Formats: sequence, C-alpha cells, structure tokens
Amino acid sequence: MPAFRDILVGVDLSSADRLAGAELTPPVRAAVERGIELAREMGARLTFFASLDLSAHTLEFLERSGATGTVREQAEKALAALVGKAEREGVEASSEFVFGRSWVEIIRQVLREGHDVVIVGTRELGAAGRILLGSTGMKLVRKCPCPVWIARPDPTPDEWNVLVATDLGDIGRRAVELVVQYSHSVDMKVHVLHAIEQEFDRWTQMTGLSDAEIAQLRRAKREEIERELHDQLGQTDYRTVPSGVLMHVEEGLAESVIREAIARFDIDLLVMGTVGRRGLPGLFVGNTAERLLADVPCSVLVLKPRDFSSPITLE
Repeated sequence: MPAFRDILVGVDLSSADRLAGAELTPPVRAAVERGIELAREMGARLTFFASLDLSAHTLEFLERSGATGTVREQAEKALAALVGKAEREGVEASSEFVFGRSWVEIIRQVLREGHDVVIVGTRELGAAGRILLGSTGMKLVRKCPCPVWIARPDPTPDEWNVLVATDLGDIGRRAVELVVQYSHSVDMKVHVLHAIEQEFDRWTQMTGLSDAEIAQLRRAKREEIERELHDQLGQTDYRTVPSGVLMHVEEGLAESVIREAIARFDIDLLVMGTVGRRGLPGLFVGNTAERLLADVPCSVLVLKPRDFSSPITLE
C-alpha cells in the first residue's frame, strides 16, 4: 500500500456567533496540524476543505441580501491562512470552499479529486477525556471511499503508540503495511492485535470435551493465529521499524480486546478496517465496531477494502 500522497483536511469554519470564522476549535486545529505533519512527513499534497451547511431558505436570503459573497470571502480568507501556514512548513497546499452538508461534500470532493485520505477532528466529551466522532466523522467512516483519520485534539507525542487491529485479511495486511511504512518517518511503537472471538466454553457444553481438551484447542488456535500474524508481518519490512513491532493475540470480543489494549498500551492512534457488504459500507464487526468507534479515547485511522463502494455520487 503506497504512502498517502494527496491529503484532504476537513475544516469546520462555523461557530456559534458567525457563519464562517477564522477561529478554529481544538478538534479542527488538531486535524489541521495532523494534516500538515502527515503531508510533510510523506511528501504529500494537502487540501483544506470547508463546507457550510445552510438551508435553502437561508441561502436564498443571503443571496438576495448580497451576503453570500461575504460569507464565501470570510471562509476563503480563513482557508488561505491555513494554506499559508502549510506552505511555510514546506507543504504544497491548496483550499476549496462550497455550500452543502459537510460529510456529503467531503465525499464528493474525494470522488472528484481522488484524495487518498481524509482527516477531520473529534468532539470532546467533558472531563472523562473521551471523544465523540460526531455525525460528520461517523458518516465519513461509513461512507467515504478512502481512509478516514479522526484526529484527537491532543499534543503530538514524542513517540507514537500505534495499535493495528487486524482481521488477518487483505485490509488488515494493508493496515500493517501502511503503519510500518509510516514508522520510517515518525517515531512510533507499533502493536499489532488480533482478537480470537471463538467461544470455546460454549463448545464444552455442546460436545462434552474435557477442560484439558478445551485448553489444547485454545493453544492450537492461538498458535495458528500467531503463525498467520507472523506471515502477515513477514509481507512487510517490519524488522526495520526503529522501536519494533509487538504482536498480540487475545481471546474475547474484538470491541473489548481493543479497548483493553488501548488502555494497557496508552495508544495514541488506532488503525482498523471496514468491510463493504455487496458494495455497501459496513464496519468490520458490525455494530460492535460502531460502538467502539463512537467513543474510543484516541485518534483513529479507518481503512476501506479495495471493493468499497460509497453510496454518495457526484451530481
């Protein structure tokens, strides 16, 4: 999987007291900073994209009053300042502003221009320090055809702790490959995790196997998964990761296993995949993963399968 070469950062310019302001919220600033850092590290192009969602009545009123041009000018001025910031840091950057629902217009921009990752911010959930993807972030995760990075508004760590949750399929392999490649540009410690969701205890009730036989089955299954995980890592140059790659195979529901690993290893970025069912978007373990993504306490990068088809089309 090639490194990201064309990055889109979604910028929310709306605020409580103005339609399009230059003052960015912490989540949006986090997305901007992450986009600039990623573009600089990977030698990528960067586009700052903003969309203002106004009702047809409001937009008509603004057009009649001549205020539409003012709103656009304010938005484009704010975006131009971000372009200047990126260029001062050696990043090739541009900007785009449209009227419409943010998540829909972001996807249409991806379809038009072929961006290979979208970065957006999160929303904070108070003193608990957890995050909420929000409607825009969740809809992008479900429906955007390219990877989506949900950036948490935290300072950039000196060394990233990155967790790759792999299902051992193609998308898991690509997630591992991308993170290994990214580790050559950024100091990071990489954890690769697979959850064994097979319920051995239920087998006991159904088959009458002894505890010893169940333990043997568990060991055999773990050894099989570990071999597959080694094979997946072996398709990358993971041995060149400066801080190394740690492999974890755990029993339990993926949601619980991932949450526990995030807490145990103080994870800064979770990398995971979705699957497309018959061309429609769906999370890789259905509603379980969706609940996980709703309030996971770190940044998240979600990859899409090769055959993923977005339900959004260009008009």
